Amino acid sequence: MAPDPAAITSNSSISAAFGDIGREIIGAFEALGWAEDEIDAARTRHPDAADTLWHSFALLPPRQELMSTEFVYRSHAVEILERVVAGQDTRPATAAEVCCVLAQASQVTPLASVASGLYCRMWRRAFPDQPLFWESHDAHEALEGARIDELDTITRRKAGNPERVLGEITCAGWHHGVPADCRYAAGQRPLSA
Repeated sequence: MAPDPAAITSNSSISAAFGDIGREIIGAFEALGWAEDEIDAARTRHPDAADTLWHSFALLPPRQELMSTEFVYRSHAVEILERVVAGQDTRPATAAEVCCVLAQASQVTPLASVASGLYCRMWRRAFPDQPLFWESHDAHEALEGARIDELDTITRRKAGNPERVLGEITCAGWHHGVPADCRYAAGQRPLSA
């Protein structure tokens, strides 16, 4: 029996009515909001790239379950958006994605020293405002720095998303239903309000 739509008035009632699917829906909407927040912030930091950043939304879907945590997702989005601005490859895994992969791996088996060092490095890079949960981060770098560099390159490539590319941008001159003077509007001028 389907739940009464009138009874669904909040996130908690959606989750209660639909269980796991409801939680996934709520998480997806939260991630959409976080993505829009980070795009707006990046457009403020980089006004010359504002149009490109607005059209970068498709690069930001979360790919890991752990990205349902706000600070993890936001770090991922910021790194991708900064790559867009710098004209860098958006396909390799972000530091947040590498942390997610290593967190999942650590649930299955203890991480080797090199992998632990990479986890420490990526955590510090992705989440500088979050507390560290280990004491040995500097020791890993001192002992395994070159091997951590190699594992960093390999992990970013293997955990990356080969389809995460911006591609050709076209625009009808409207952003979220509002006329926009977007440089990708292919000579079209937005209709005046």
